[in-house]
Amino acid sequence: MNGHPPESAKPKPPRRWRMMGPGLALLVLGGTGLYGLLSRTTAAPSATTPSGTPTPQAHAPAPRPAALATKRVEAPVAAPAGTAPTKDEARVAKEQREAARQSAREYRAGRFNAFFRKEVFVEELTREGGARIVALRNELADPTALQQLPPGAQFLETKPEPVLERMAMIDLLFELAPQEPTAREAMTSLALTPIDSTLPDSVKKGLVGEKYDLLFRLAQVDRQLAVDTYSKLENPRLKDLLREALFAGLAESGANPDEVRRMTAHL
Repeated sequence: MNGHPPESAKPKPPRRWRMMGPGLALLVLGGTGLYGLLSRTTAAPSATTPSGTPTPQAHAPAPRPAALATKRVEAPVAAPAGTAPTKDEARVAKEQREAARQSAREYRAGRFNAFFRKEVFVEELTREGGARIVALRNELADPTALQQLPPGAQFLETKPEPVLERMAMIDLLFELAPQEPTAREAMTSLALTPIDSTLPDSVKKGLVGEKYDLLFRLAQVDRQLAVDTYSKLENPRLKDLLREALFAGLAESGANPDEVRRMTAHL
Protein backbone atom coordinates (compact mmCIF):
# COMPACT_ATOMS: atom_id res chain seq x y z
CA MET A 1 0.00 0.00 0.00
CA ASN A 2 1.21 3.55 -0.60
CA GLY A 3 -0.11 4.88 2.68
CA HIS A 4 -2.34 4.29 5.63
CA PRO A 5 -5.12 6.22 7.29
CA PRO A 6 -3.75 8.67 9.91
CA GLU A 7 -3.93 7.57 13.51
CA SER A 8 -6.31 10.38 14.37
CA ALA A 9 -8.73 9.58 11.58
CA LYS A 10 -12.22 8.79 12.76
CA PRO A 11 -14.83 6.81 10.80
CA LYS A 12 -17.30 9.09 9.12
CA PRO A 13 -20.96 8.71 10.06
CA PRO A 14 -22.63 5.74 8.27
CA ARG A 15 -25.03 7.83 6.22
CA ARG A 16 -22.25 10.03 4.90
CA TRP A 17 -20.19 7.01 3.84
CA ARG A 18 -23.30 5.43 2.37
CA MET A 19 -23.89 8.48 0.19
CA MET A 20 -20.26 9.01 -0.76
CA GLY A 21 -19.33 5.39 -1.47
CA PRO A 22 -20.46 4.80 -5.06
CA GLY A 23 -20.28 8.50 -5.87
CA LEU A 24 -16.59 8.74 -5.03
CA ALA A 25 -15.74 5.86 -7.33
CA LEU A 26 -17.74 7.43 -10.15
CA LEU A 27 -16.08 10.81 -9.67
CA VAL A 28 -12.65 9.22 -9.92
CA LEU A 29 -13.71 7.35 -13.03
CA GLY A 30 -15.15 10.43 -14.65
CA GLY A 31 -12.03 12.45 -13.92
CA THR A 32 -9.47 9.94 -15.12
CA GLY A 33 -11.25 8.21 -17.98
CA LEU A 34 -10.14 4.83 -16.66
CA TYR A 35 -13.53 3.22 -17.03
CA GLY A 36 -12.69 2.12 -20.58
CA LEU A 37 -9.76 0.08 -19.25
CA LEU A 38 -11.48 -1.52 -16.29
CA SER A 39 -11.89 -5.04 -17.53
CA ARG A 40 -10.87 -7.68 -19.91
CA THR A 41 -13.12 -8.20 -22.90
CA THR A 42 -15.41 -10.83 -21.49
CA ALA A 43 -18.98 -11.74 -22.11
CA ALA A 44 -21.40 -10.52 -19.48
CA PRO A 45 -22.15 -13.28 -16.95
CA SER A 46 -25.39 -15.13 -17.35
CA ALA A 47 -28.10 -13.88 -15.05
CA THR A 48 -29.46 -17.35 -14.43
CA THR A 49 -26.52 -19.74 -14.84
CA PRO A 50 -23.79 -19.35 -12.18
CA SER A 51 -20.19 -19.94 -13.15
CA GLY A 52 -18.78 -23.37 -12.55
CA THR A 53 -21.90 -25.23 -13.70
CA PRO A 54 -20.84 -28.88 -14.13
CA THR A 55 -20.66 -30.36 -17.60
CA PRO A 56 -23.52 -32.78 -18.26
CA GLN A 57 -22.54 -36.43 -17.96
CA ALA A 58 -23.69 -39.28 -20.10
CA HIS A 59 -26.71 -41.26 -18.93
CA ALA A 60 -27.93 -38.40 -16.77
CA PRO A 61 -31.11 -39.21 -14.83
CA ALA A 62 -34.38 -38.05 -16.30
CA PRO A 63 -35.57 -34.63 -15.07
CA ARG A 64 -38.08 -34.54 -12.25
CA PRO A 65 -41.69 -33.80 -13.16
CA ALA A 66 -42.51 -30.11 -13.38
CA ALA A 67 -45.22 -30.49 -10.74
CA LEU A 68 -42.59 -31.48 -8.17
CA ALA A 69 -40.03 -28.92 -9.29
CA THR A 70 -42.35 -26.02 -8.60
CA LYS A 71 -42.63 -27.05 -4.93
CA ARG A 72 -38.92 -26.61 -4.21
CA VAL A 73 -38.01 -23.84 -1.80
CA GLU A 74 -34.37 -23.67 -2.87
CA ALA A 75 -33.15 -21.90 -5.97
CA PRO A 76 -33.79 -23.93 -9.12
CA VAL A 77 -30.82 -25.89 -10.42
CA ALA A 78 -29.44 -24.24 -13.53
CA ALA A 79 -29.51 -26.18 -16.76
CA PRO A 80 -26.21 -27.90 -17.70
CA ALA A 81 -23.85 -25.87 -19.86
CA GLY A 82 -24.87 -25.94 -23.49
CA THR A 83 -28.43 -27.01 -22.65
CA ALA A 84 -31.30 -24.56 -22.94
CA PRO A 85 -33.36 -24.29 -19.75
CA THR A 86 -36.80 -25.83 -19.81
CA LYS A 87 -39.86 -23.62 -19.92
CA ASP A 88 -40.55 -24.35 -16.26
CA GLU A 89 -37.00 -23.43 -15.22
CA ALA A 90 -37.09 -20.21 -17.22
CA ARG A 91 -40.49 -19.32 -15.78
CA VAL A 92 -39.39 -19.98 -12.18
CA ALA A 93 -36.18 -17.97 -12.66
CA LYS A 94 -38.14 -15.06 -14.13
CA GLU A 95 -40.64 -15.15 -11.26
CA GLN A 96 -37.88 -15.22 -8.66
CA ARG A 97 -36.07 -12.27 -10.21
CA GLU A 98 -39.29 -10.28 -10.32
CA ALA A 99 -39.87 -11.18 -6.66
CA ALA A 100 -36.35 -9.94 -5.87
CA ARG A 101 -37.08 -6.61 -7.58
CA GLN A 102 -40.35 -6.33 -5.69
CA SER A 103 -38.60 -7.01 -2.37
CA ALA A 104 -36.11 -4.25 -3.16
CA ARG A 105 -38.93 -1.81 -3.95
CA GLU A 106 -40.77 -2.67 -0.73
CA TYR A 107 -37.61 -2.34 1.34
CA ARG A 108 -36.71 0.99 -0.23
CA ALA A 109 -40.22 2.39 0.30
CA GLY A 110 -40.45 0.97 3.82
CA ARG A 111 -37.41 2.84 5.08
CA PHE A 112 -39.39 6.07 4.78
CA ASN A 113 -42.39 4.61 6.62
CA ALA A 114 -42.51 5.04 10.39
CA PHE A 115 -44.44 1.76 10.72
CA PHE A 116 -41.99 -0.29 8.68
CA ARG A 117 -40.22 -2.96 10.75
CA LYS A 118 -36.97 -3.76 9.02
CA GLU A 119 -36.13 -6.70 11.27
CA VAL A 120 -39.43 -8.42 10.47
CA PHE A 121 -39.01 -7.77 6.75
CA VAL A 122 -35.50 -9.25 6.72
CA GLU A 123 -36.60 -12.22 8.83
CA GLU A 124 -39.34 -13.04 6.33
CA LEU A 125 -36.81 -12.98 3.50
CA THR A 126 -34.54 -15.27 5.48
CA ARG A 127 -37.33 -17.84 5.83
CA GLU A 128 -37.50 -18.15 2.06
CA GLY A 129 -34.05 -19.74 2.02
CA GLY A 130 -31.40 -19.10 -0.59
CA ALA A 131 -33.77 -18.70 -3.54
CA ARG A 132 -34.40 -14.99 -2.96
CA ILE A 133 -30.70 -14.29 -2.36
CA VAL A 134 -29.74 -16.07 -5.58
CA ALA A 135 -32.38 -14.06 -7.41
CA LEU A 136 -30.96 -10.81 -6.00
CA ARG A 137 -27.49 -11.84 -7.14
CA ASN A 138 -28.70 -12.80 -10.61
CA GLU A 139 -30.57 -9.53 -11.00
CA LEU A 140 -27.51 -7.49 -10.00
CA ALA A 141 -25.27 -9.57 -12.27
CA ASP A 142 -27.45 -8.61 -15.24
CA PRO A 143 -26.68 -5.03 -16.40
CA THR A 144 -29.70 -4.87 -18.73
CA ALA A 145 -31.51 -2.34 -16.54
CA LEU A 146 -28.51 0.00 -16.72
CA GLN A 147 -28.13 -0.55 -20.46
CA GLN A 148 -31.70 0.63 -21.01
CA LEU A 149 -30.95 4.06 -19.54
CA PRO A 150 -30.45 6.97 -21.96
CA PRO A 151 -26.88 7.42 -23.25
CA GLY A 152 -24.80 9.57 -20.94
CA ALA A 153 -27.11 9.03 -17.95
CA GLN A 154 -25.70 10.52 -14.74
CA PHE A 155 -25.83 8.64 -11.43
CA LEU A 156 -24.43 11.17 -8.97
CA GLU A 157 -26.96 13.94 -8.42
CA THR A 158 -30.22 12.48 -9.70
CA LYS A 159 -30.18 8.69 -9.70
CA PRO A 160 -32.58 7.01 -12.17
CA GLU A 161 -35.13 4.57 -10.79
CA PRO A 162 -33.26 1.42 -11.98
CA VAL A 163 -30.13 2.62 -10.17
CA LEU A 164 -32.05 3.22 -6.94
CA GLU A 165 -33.65 -0.20 -7.24
CA ARG A 166 -30.29 -1.91 -7.66
CA MET A 167 -28.89 0.03 -4.69
CA ALA A 168 -31.79 -1.30 -2.61
CA MET A 169 -30.89 -4.84 -3.70
CA ILE A 170 -27.35 -4.32 -2.40
CA ASP A 171 -28.84 -2.99 0.83
CA LEU A 172 -30.90 -6.17 1.16
CA LEU A 173 -27.86 -8.39 0.65
CA PHE A 174 -26.09 -6.36 3.33
CA GLU A 175 -28.99 -6.83 5.76
CA LEU A 176 -29.11 -10.58 5.08
CA ALA A 177 -25.33 -11.13 5.13
CA PRO A 178 -24.77 -11.36 8.93
CA GLN A 179 -27.01 -14.45 9.17
CA GLU A 180 -26.83 -15.80 5.61
CA PRO A 181 -23.53 -17.11 4.18
CA THR A 182 -25.23 -17.22 0.78
CA ALA A 183 -25.64 -13.44 0.90
CA ARG A 184 -21.96 -12.94 1.70
CA GLU A 185 -21.05 -15.25 -1.16
CA ALA A 186 -23.30 -13.26 -3.48
CA MET A 187 -21.62 -9.99 -2.47
CA THR A 188 -18.18 -11.49 -3.05
CA SER A 189 -19.19 -12.94 -6.42
CA LEU A 190 -20.62 -9.64 -7.63
CA ALA A 191 -17.57 -7.67 -6.49
CA LEU A 192 -15.22 -10.02 -8.36
CA THR A 193 -17.21 -10.38 -11.57
CA PRO A 194 -15.24 -8.71 -14.42
CA ILE A 195 -16.90 -5.78 -16.16
CA ASP A 196 -17.57 -6.39 -19.83
CA SER A 197 -15.41 -3.89 -21.72
CA THR A 198 -17.96 -3.70 -24.56
CA LEU A 199 -20.61 -2.10 -22.33
CA PRO A 200 -21.38 1.63 -22.68
CA ASP A 201 -19.29 3.93 -20.51
CA SER A 202 -22.25 4.99 -18.36
CA VAL A 203 -23.02 1.34 -17.57
CA LYS A 204 -19.40 0.67 -16.62
CA LYS A 205 -19.48 3.63 -14.24
CA GLY A 206 -22.65 2.33 -12.63
CA LEU A 207 -21.17 -1.15 -12.17
CA VAL A 208 -18.00 0.26 -10.61
CA GLY A 209 -20.14 2.24 -8.18
CA GLU A 210 -22.00 -0.95 -7.25
CA LYS A 211 -18.74 -2.83 -6.67
CA TYR A 212 -17.57 0.02 -4.45
CA ASP A 213 -20.79 -0.23 -2.44
CA LEU A 214 -20.58 -4.04 -2.21
CA LEU A 215 -17.00 -4.03 -0.91
CA PHE A 216 -17.72 -1.19 1.52
CA ARG A 217 -20.71 -3.10 2.93
CA LEU A 218 -18.95 -6.48 2.96
CA ALA A 219 -16.12 -5.04 5.09
CA GLN A 220 -18.67 -4.09 7.74
CA VAL A 221 -20.04 -7.64 7.91
CA ASP A 222 -16.89 -9.74 7.53
CA ARG A 223 -13.58 -7.87 7.60
CA GLN A 224 -11.37 -10.76 6.56
CA LEU A 225 -13.67 -11.81 3.73
CA ALA A 226 -13.62 -8.25 2.39
CA VAL A 227 -9.81 -8.14 2.50
CA ASP A 228 -9.61 -11.53 0.78
CA THR A 229 -12.11 -10.42 -1.86
CA TYR A 230 -10.15 -7.24 -2.55
CA SER A 231 -6.91 -9.20 -2.88
CA LYS A 232 -8.51 -11.35 -5.60
CA LEU A 233 -9.37 -8.41 -7.86
CA GLU A 234 -7.39 -8.92 -11.05
CA ASN A 235 -7.64 -5.50 -12.67
CA PRO A 236 -5.07 -3.15 -11.08
CA ARG A 237 -6.97 0.02 -12.02
CA LEU A 238 -10.20 -1.27 -10.56
CA LYS A 239 -8.25 -2.34 -7.49
CA ASP A 240 -6.96 1.20 -7.03
CA LEU A 241 -10.48 2.59 -7.30
CA LEU A 242 -11.91 0.15 -4.76
CA ARG A 243 -9.13 0.47 -2.18
CA GLU A 244 -10.93 3.41 -0.58
CA ALA A 245 -14.07 1.28 -0.28
CA LEU A 246 -12.15 -1.39 1.64
CA PHE A 247 -10.54 1.08 4.06
CA ALA A 248 -13.78 2.98 4.60
CA GLY A 249 -15.69 -0.23 5.25
CA LEU A 250 -13.10 -1.49 7.73
CA ALA A 251 -13.22 1.83 9.58
CA GLU A 252 -17.02 1.76 9.57
CA SER A 253 -16.92 -1.75 11.07
CA GLY A 254 -15.08 -0.36 14.10
CA ALA A 255 -11.55 -1.44 13.19
CA ASN A 256 -8.94 0.95 14.56
CA PRO A 257 -6.01 2.16 12.40
CA ASP A 258 -3.64 -0.47 13.82
CA GLU A 259 -6.08 -3.26 12.95
CA VAL A 260 -6.55 -1.87 9.44
CA ARG A 261 -2.78 -1.75 8.91
CA ARG A 262 -2.36 -5.29 10.17
CA MET A 263 -5.13 -6.69 7.98
CA THR A 264 -4.03 -4.89 4.82
CA ALA A 265 -0.23 -5.00 5.18
CA HIS A 266 0.07 -7.69 2.48
CA LEU A 267 -2.00 -5.83 -0.11
